[in-house]
Amino acid sequence: MSKKSGIIMTAIGAGVTYLMRNKQARNKLFSTVSGMMKGSNSSNGSKKVQRVDIN
Repeated sequence: MSKKSGIIMTAIGAGVTYLMRNKQARNKLFSTVSGMMKGSNSSNGSKKVQRVDIN
């Protein structure tokens, strides 16, 4: 169990380090994530936000 989480943490750490060093990859990732967020918001999120505002 602890071995598995250690591998996951190492992978996350390596990914963060890679993104910090490689600006182009980081920009590509952010644009992909923001595109996914906009896509999910247009289908589901916008309705939820409106309901929250009404309440």
